[in-house]
Amino acid sequence: MRGKFIVFEGLDASGKETQAKKTVEYLKSKGIDAIYTDEPTSSNPIGLFIKDWLAKKFDINSVKSVALLYAADRYEHLKTVILPALERGTWVVCDRYFYSTLAYETAIFDESIFDWIEDVHKFVLKPNAIFYIDITPEESLRRKPVGDRLERMEVQQKVYDVYKKRIIGKYRMNVINGERPIDEVLEDVRKTLDHLIMSPSP
Repeated sequence: MRGKFIVFEGLDASGKETQAKKTVEYLKSKGIDAIYTDEPTSSNPIGLFIKDWLAKKFDINSVKSVALLYAADRYEHLKTVILPALERGTWVVCDRYFYSTLAYETAIFDESIFDWIEDVHKFVLKPNAIFYIDITPEESLRRKPVGDRLERMEVQQKVYDVYKKRIIGKYRMNVINGERPIDEVLEDVRKTLDHLIMSPSP
């Protein structure tokens, strides 16, 4: 791959989208072609179906069905957006990736599904860098008190715990304190980006 793949993770309203978009701006200022994308996607019917589920338009009773929908959306995202961009030398900055599926589905449905979700995603592309924008569940709900089926205190607390206990260390995420001004958060992100910019592509 000529381009590099950057992922932002964190609780809802942690500032992932803001930092991901500012990262694209920063890369472009360095003369690097870069695009922003996010999951679940809006570019294919699977992602739109997930968004309708999140908006409580219908229920799905099987946790594995939900996880497989996210996986299907992700593999389609890789095939149609992420991999083509990387192959032409464009850096891809993604707001959420399979780590979010690990955190949210494990937290709200069943802890035993963690290993199964990892197995389903064993062929996904691994990012060059992962940023976890760290805020508390209380701060998440303060910033966005009303939202979809996942934006509730009990859910955010469980998701927070799964990230902290099972995901961040295992996947070597760069943990950034998100409870600071936007520019201070971005400055920490830039330090890792600068290192990646100087590193040759494999």
